[in-house]
Amino acid sequence: MNFIERNKTKLVILLVAIPLLILYMFPKTIVYIFTDLSDGLITLLFLIVFFLPIIFYFIYKPYTKKKRIIDLKEYAKKHNYDFYENPNQEQISIFRKFKSMGTINDQNEFFNLLVPKEDNQTKPLIVTGKSKIVAGESSIIYYTQIFLYKNNTELPKFYIKRKTWFDSYYGDRAELNESKKIGIATYKFKKKEFPRSKYFFFSESPNIENFISNKFIELLNAGINRKKALINIESNGINLIFYKQWSRHSIDLMDYYSNLFRALKESLIK
Repeated sequence: MNFIERNKTKLVILLVAIPLLILYMFPKTIVYIFTDLSDGLITLLFLIVFFLPIIFYFIYKPYTKKKRIIDLKEYAKKHNYDFYENPNQEQISIFRKFKSMGTINDQNEFFNLLVPKEDNQTKPLIVTGKSKIVAGESSIIYYTQIFLYKNNTELPKFYIKRKTWFDSYYGDRAELNESKKIGIATYKFKKKEFPRSKYFFFSESPNIENFISNKFIELLNAGINRKKALINIESNGINLIFYKQWSRHSIDLMDYYSNLFRALKESLIK
């Protein structure tokens, strides 16, 4: 499942390219097959080979969706969660209060919600959002699994966003564009060594540098040094969300990210 999620765009291109490549390499053979249908077996075999990748894709896609639901139900049972494949508006309203939702859920569709049956302070709510990225006349759908931690105390508002290669290349211009997009000013650390080469940091809270602990920065740097995937974090002043942008996780990786996000949260909120 995780392999399909990570490489779905490449797989779709491959599935389209294979039939086109066959057409390009064997045009005369294909014309012959379709003009001389006397040998039905050869024609049938060709059609199977030609359309098999596309048929496989449309069969496998609903299978992966069904398998995903089964896996999440098992995860819910194992970790004491309630599972809602299609949550109602009230259930997902808490997720709408984050500025980054305009990026990771611009289709305003939440699904596959996991709600802890108890212990809401240490276990996150987990949901999946959907975004459409338009490129010319085509578009690509991306899904992001979001982990939300509730808190009883007021928090400073901030947003930490991982930098892509393009963000690093465009530098301050990319930072300014992101700041305008979410409506939060960039914050430059004065005393602490925040990893600015890998992450944007946005906040307008005057005490934000005191809130961001050295332990929190150490955990971010540990992930960078181990070449782990970079993550995004946002506080809306009450709750925290963590996510790896454009990723849904396998069951094993859900455990990994839950442990990582809990450690990051606890490094901020004692």
